[in-house]
Amino acid sequence: MSSRVKFLLPKVEGISEEERVNFFEGGFLLNVKKGQVLAEGEGEDFDPSEFPKGQNVYVPPENPRVLVSSVDGHVFFKDGKIHVSPVYEVNGDIDHSTGNIHFVGNLIVKGTVRESFLVEAKEAEIGGDVEGTVFTRKNLTVGGGIVSKKHKVISGGNLKANYILSSKVEAFGDIEVSKFIRESEVKAGGSIIVSGEPGIIVGGNLWAKRGIRANVIGSSFSAHTTIRLGIDPFLEMLIQRHIQTIQEEKELILGILEDKGLPFEERFDYERKLLELDFQTKLLEEALYRNLEKAFLEVKGKVFQGVTLIIGHHTLRVEEDIEGPIRFFLKNDKIELERWT
Repeated sequence: MSSRVKFLLPKVEGISEEERVNFFEGGFLLNVKKGQVLAEGEGEDFDPSEFPKGQNVYVPPENPRVLVSSVDGHVFFKDGKIHVSPVYEVNGDIDHSTGNIHFVGNLIVKGTVRESFLVEAKEAEIGGDVEGTVFTRKNLTVGGGIVSKKHKVISGGNLKANYILSSKVEAFGDIEVSKFIRESEVKAGGSIIVSGEPGIIVGGNLWAKRGIRANVIGSSFSAHTTIRLGIDPFLEMLIQRHIQTIQEEKELILGILEDKGLPFEERFDYERKLLELDFQTKLLEEALYRNLEKAFLEVKGKVFQGVTLIIGHHTLRVEEDIEGPIRFFLKNDKIELERWT
């Protein structure tokens, strides 16, 4: 390796320059972004061939004195060369031995994310359970169950898990669960599907924009289950914040209009502004409640009494057990049900 190569290692909060070098040489997690300069050559006669180029790094033609990452990932030194990998693998658990993991690429964890520990990644595959906190910008796959009772699990894409128990789970895409969802708060920008056996949703609150499909909803031991459909939970949060801002602006204008001595021209402008704000509110609410008729709840086996179904502004409380297969949907401003095969 040329002695005229200066490494520009990413800074890590609380870690000294010397410690970062040890991290680099030991293969520990050091995040870099696509296009980030990793090393630079020193000396007027520096030759780009002196760079120890490994995988996913390159020397840009416009500046042959620097070595650059071609991907988001972690940088490491191996076999005398500098590499960047978009994948980082943890062979065991996320616990005291690893600490929290913050990774810009795709993370593979062979074990469990233990309670009180945090994982952040672009995408993640967790082989065991999730007991702690997990945030992914894209998809999340959990080989075991999500049992994160004191924490939250959020996926910016689709989420797959074996089961969800007493947890708060959110996914901007679809949520697919193999066995069951029990006593949990689950939100999906797409659909929630419990496709395997026993395929049960019991207790808690579930909210999906498109629909929910399961074998059984509710239970005979009266665990209350609430299903909400047709409205994107994340869009509603944003719109309600905006509507609150509009309401605050309206209240301010109404206070100004209480001034009896306000000139006519100014009063007219403020009253016109009130109309515009009302129109904005109407448009936002229409966007929120659009396409409610496409929302569905499909149950193969049984819906137990005590289940509450909400589609938009419409609510249906199940007063007695209903045998499936059955489908609930909104038609003519009323929640209907039909048999399906």
